[in-house]
Amino acid sequence: MINIYHVHPMLVHFPIVLFMAAVALQFLVMLRAGDLAAPDCLPRTALWALLIGAAAAIAAAVFGDIALDHAADLGFPKGELEEHEELGYATMWTMIALALVHLGARFRRIPLAGGRGWIVAGIGLAGVVLMIVAAAHGGELVYELGVNVTPVKP
Repeated sequence: MINIYHVHPMLVHFPIVLFMAAVALQFLVMLRAGDLAAPDCLPRTALWALLIGAAAAIAAAVFGDIALDHAADLGFPKGELEEHEELGYATMWTMIALALVHLGARFRRIPLAGGRGWIVAGIGLAGVVLMIVAAAHGGELVYELGVNVTPVKP
């Protein structure tokens, strides 16, 4: 039987990988002097990675809230847990906003080339940095405090 508190660690890897892949693809498109809103293969793949990654981030946040409540009930320090939660939500909202901008530009046929494209890719890179900070904090929770892995030490 799958423990619901162990679903969250499995889910968080999907948005991490998809967000990093999407931003890498965005930079590749921009380095080729392309348009992120173009109906070409790389921009379309970046958009799909963003959309699926944002949906996966929402799922990770839902299960993360459940895992946070469980960890807090077990006695783990709530402040540390909430700091990770805030970083995760900030990352999720960055992914959602970036996906919506990319999607909106694509459907409205607004080019995301040149300066506009670099701004979007730069925001994506900032989001990836934020995500790495959130992931490092989550790693500290698991590997240093043993959150939802080991029993609380009195």
